[in-house]
Amino acid sequence: MTRHWFISTKYRRGSKLALFAAILAFTVIILGAFTRLTNAGLSCPDWPHCYGFMTAPHTATQLAQAAQVYPTAPIDVKKAWTEMTHRYFAGTEGIVILILAFSFLVTRKAKDFKTSLIGIVLIALLCTQVMLGMLTVTEKLKPVIVLSHLLTGLSILGVLWWAYVDLHINDDSFMQRSANPSIIKWIWLALIIVAAQITLGGWVSTHYAGLACIDFPYCNGQIMPAMQWNNLNGDLITIHMLHRIGAMVTATYVSMIAACLLFNASFRPIAFLMLALVALQITLGILNILWLRPVWIALAHHAVAIILLLTIITALIKANYESREGRYDWIA
Repeated sequence: MTRHWFISTKYRRGSKLALFAAILAFTVIILGAFTRLTNAGLSCPDWPHCYGFMTAPHTATQLAQAAQVYPTAPIDVKKAWTEMTHRYFAGTEGIVILILAFSFLVTRKAKDFKTSLIGIVLIALLCTQVMLGMLTVTEKLKPVIVLSHLLTGLSILGVLWWAYVDLHINDDSFMQRSANPSIIKWIWLALIIVAAQITLGGWVSTHYAGLACIDFPYCNGQIMPAMQWNNLNGDLITIHMLHRIGAMVTATYVSMIAACLLFNASFRPIAFLMLALVALQITLGILNILWLRPVWIALAHHAVAIILLLTIITALIKANYESREGRYDWIA
C-alpha cells in the first residue's frame, strides 16, 4: 500500500484536517438548525456584527447603545448569543476550509485533477456560503435564501467527507472486496433521492410547516388533505405533505439499496448502518409530529438525515473505486 501518495505521514495529517473540517461543518449545520428552531435567526439585525459589536451586546452600555442604534429591533441577549455562536463556528470553519483547500492546491505530490478539483470546489462553495449567510440576515430569512444556505452547507460537508474518505480509499479496513459496477448508478440515485428529501425537509423548516399537520398517520384528521400544487411556497399543509410523501419514497428506495448491498461482505456494515438510520429517521419524524416538534427531536432528525447522506456518499465512493479495480466477486 505504500505506493499510494496519501499513505505518507504528511498526507495523513491532511486526512486528519479534512476530518476535522467535516466535523466542524456538521457542527455548524446543527448550530444553524438550532438557531432556526429557537427563532434566533434575526437576533442580530446586522452582519457580520451583532448590533454593531463583535459579540452579542450584554453590558448595560452595549445594550443602551444597541437600543439607540436599532430602536426597531428589540434585544434578546440569549438568542443573540445563539446567533453569534453559530457565526463564530462558521467563521472558524471557513478558515479551516481555506487552509485545507490551499494545501490541496499547492501540494506538488498530490497535485492531480481530482485533488485540485476538491480544492477549487471548496473555495467556491465557501465564497457562496459567506454571501448566502449575509443575505440570510439582510433579506430577513427569505425562505429560498435560507434553504440555499443550508444546501450549500451540506454541499461543503459532502465535499469534505469525499476528501476524507478518498484519502483512506486504499486502507485494508475499507477495501476488502470489489463492487459490481451496475450497483453504482443505483447508489447515485439513492444519493439524489436523499438529497431531494433533505431539500424538502429544509423547505418545511424555512416555512415553519413542521406542525401544519399535528397527527400521524393522518394530517389533521385526513389521510390525504387537499393539496394546493399551485402554492408550494405558501400552503403549509402541501409543503408538509410533500415531505411525508418524500419520506416514504426515500425510506423504501434506500432500504432496497441497503438490502442489495447486504449480499457483499465488504458493504455489509454500510448496509446495516443505512437500514438503522432509515428506521431511526422514520421514528424521529413521527415523534416530531406527535410531540409537537421539541427542539432536541428536530435536531436529531436533522442530524440523522445528514449522517444518512454521508453514509451513501461513502458507499458510492467505495463502489466506484472498487469497480475501477476490475474485481467483480460481488457475491460474498
